[in-house]
Amino acid sequence: MLQVAQALQRLGADVDVLSLNPLRQHVDDDAARRALAPVPFEAVDIDTSAHALALLRSVPLRVPQLVARFYSPRFEAALRARLRQRDFDVVQVESPFLLPYVRAIRESSRAAVVLRSLNVEHRIWERLAEHEGNPLRRLALRAVARSLRRYEVAQLDVCDAVVPITEADARDFRALGGRRPMYVLPGGVDVEGRAVDRSKEGDGAVGFLGSLDYRPNQEAALWLAEELRSRLAAHATLHVAGSRAPQWLQARLAVAGVVFHGEVADAQSFIGGMRVMLAPILSGGGMRIKILEAMAAGKAVVSTAIGAEGIDSSHGEDIVIADDAAAFAAAVESLLRDAPRAHEIGDAARMLVATRYSTDALARGLLAFYEELLQGGGIRGGR
Repeated sequence: MLQVAQALQRLGADVDVLSLNPLRQHVDDDAARRALAPVPFEAVDIDTSAHALALLRSVPLRVPQLVARFYSPRFEAALRARLRQRDFDVVQVESPFLLPYVRAIRESSRAAVVLRSLNVEHRIWERLAEHEGNPLRRLALRAVARSLRRYEVAQLDVCDAVVPITEADARDFRALGGRRPMYVLPGGVDVEGRAVDRSKEGDGAVGFLGSLDYRPNQEAALWLAEELRSRLAAHATLHVAGSRAPQWLQARLAVAGVVFHGEVADAQSFIGGMRVMLAPILSGGGMRIKILEAMAAGKAVVSTAIGAEGIDSSHGEDIVIADDAAAFAAAVESLLRDAPRAHEIGDAARMLVATRYSTDALARGLLAFYEELLQGGGIRGGR
């Protein structure tokens, strides 16, 4: 979101960001403003862990409890105030979890409303259920997936357009019944200012980086510890870094002999110290920006097929794909033994990002889509 907002601003759009700031992942307002500069930014604190309150709100909102966690009367009031202060052309709603605010947008603005979808959300929970070994947890995950599916299908045409992150997600939305205009906007990363420095690479260092309060990333980190670590040669060192890792996960990583870094101050430095970056995603959806970040740094990436979804990559050229523990370990060890080959794949990956996933180029296409959407008429807000 940050990169797209800044790129749109560079291209001449007048961008404004209003965000929820969950207490569990709270970001200092000044830090967020510095990161988003020069885009204006305002955040409203919300407690997304208040499950009882979310359950109460889910009934009148007619949304799943998981979605109701992201509803806040304070945020709705701030949104209405902001929309009445300025005449916006487009309101881009980030994720289906913010769709309960569409009514407030319609009542307060004539803007086109666009859903920016990073996942077909219920697919993530379906995959989590598939990989869950505990029967009771599997039933609970399937129940969440069903409720999210009903919700997402019902909300497909609430907005004026949908901006999915991958072609596969766009096809999925169409198959589910979506009829609104769609524009696929992959994640973007700029390679400018990201010099490749391999002098700090550890000979046997392989790493995984991700937000560890996110279930698919927890599942991936646990898989690394319990399925991959024992298969790697003794000289390979497995590093995991990420914010908000639960204690149970930290304990499992420690038992397996994984080096856990917690939240790192500089993600680029962490990536720079690795010979190979890993993305053993089993249940995610959408597109993994962390893979693009590693590619932009010139790193060889070993990923599952699910992990690499949405990235126009080629196995053996700019990425290595492996879907079971034995093949994954063999791929990692091969790249550790053959540094020139790892660097060759990393260089090709960096070129892929520079030519296919430049943020400004992607944002330019999005801006053209928005202009066409507004000129085409038929927008519910009346433009």
